[in-house]
Amino acid sequence: MELPYYAVIFTSKQTSVNRDYQMAAQHLEELAQGMSGFLGIDHARADIGITISYWKTLEDIARWKAQRDHQEAQKKGKSQWYEQYRVRICKVEREYGFDR
Repeated sequence: MELPYYAVIFTSKQTSVNRDYQMAAQHLEELAQGMSGFLGIDHARADIGITISYWKTLEDIARWKAQRDHQEAQKKGKSQWYEQYRVRICKVEREYGFDR
């Protein structure tokens, strides 16, 4: 990914894992992949769920937040799926790693 870019870090504690949530999460990931400025996504799920999506600009993130299906999922998240969640938006200015 070309630097700099943005990471949206979403951490959550679910009320309970259910099929409706899993299907919605998969649908939203597919939608995000088609959005302008989307660069990728990582997830980890255990007691706390962590999803990190990567975007070119803050404007791309704002468009994703306002996307209709994403708005509906946000409402269900508050009313049904989550005990708590946090969203953090970070500017990535440097990255490094190792691949075998």
